[in-house]
Amino acid sequence: MTAGTRMTTAIVDGDTRGAARPPKLVRFALSRLRIEPRHRLLEIGCGGGTAVAAVAARLTTGHILAIDRSAAAVTRATQRNAEHIARGVAEVRQVDLAQLAVDDGSFDTIFALNVNLFLGPDLSIVAIIRRALRPRGRLVLGYWRRDPRQLVGRAERTSAVLEAGGLPAPVLDWASPEHLFLTTTAR
Repeated sequence: MTAGTRMTTAIVDGDTRGAARPPKLVRFALSRLRIEPRHRLLEIGCGGGTAVAAVAARLTTGHILAIDRSAAAVTRATQRNAEHIARGVAEVRQVDLAQLAVDDGSFDTIFALNVNLFLGPDLSIVAIIRRALRPRGRLVLGYWRRDPRQLVGRAERTSAVLEAGGLPAPVLDWASPEHLFLTTTAR
């Protein structure tokens, strides 16, 4: 490196290997997840596993199950989280949410970041989430878009599907003009 040149780390596609901290959406999500060391969490659409790593680092007796339909994403997430998997606080599976088999009331928190779960009127995904959440369990959905109008439209559509599926209306929480979270609590 020459004098006057500085080295920077870029975050591409959520990849933070070598970066000091996770992307903003994950950082904003962490406080909204209200993670306790004993919690059981499900991440839907884990991608490369950045959020899994941030969550698993906060767990002692708890556990996070991260799922994704993509084999490539599951491979990246598994590699990134090998230490957390080895200590038993994380598991990564290639499975679609519609095919996920878990006991009723398995999770304190279910979350998804930038995942298009509720684009249509199909309420079966909401039913799966309702069954998988323990009573008073939380669903946290986080979205990032440069255009806040897209986030407002997403929030309106998602809220309508969640309510039609039997979950209470979500609370909307703007973490920044480009980051929106929807949170609801199971009855």
